Amino acid sequence: MESLKSWAKTVYLVAVISSAALVLIPRSMQKQSKFVIELLLLLCIVAPVAGFVGKPHQVAGMTWTLEGWEPESFSLERFYASEVQRRAMEMGIAAGLPIHSVEVETQGLAPDFSGSKVCLYLSAPLDESDAGVMHSFKELLATHLGIDPENICFEQFQE
Repeated sequence: MESLKSWAKTVYLVAVISSAALVLIPRSMQKQSKFVIELLLLLCIVAPVAGFVGKPHQVAGMTWTLEGWEPESFSLERFYASEVQRRAMEMGIAAGLPIHSVEVETQGLAPDFSGSKVCLYLSAPLDESDAGVMHSFKELLATHLGIDPENICFEQFQE
């Protein structure tokens, strides 16, 4: 429905701008100008019909065809998760934690994704003196991602 409204607004704007252009064009060029404007208006009216028949359209990493939605190789959800993984890894290394990898579970629909759970896998065991660093890092990461600190876990990496 939204695409239909957008199409109608476009046709309306082209018609209004074309009418204004015809007023400004000298009489000696009226015939040619009307022809070009009529072709432009016809193109605006017919273009969506010609474009939707048999062609897939890509929206946010998904392809819309006449059969329905088909996943593509790119999705905003995977992009969000990989960016959260990258940031968490960089922040953890900067904090001095031996992070091997990061796993992120996401929730929500595009573009309002959020991390529901983040698990950081450590390459080396941490002793009691690092407990304060881990707690501070957990609070920092929770604030940065906007999630509950209880949804951030640290685990030992197992090969």
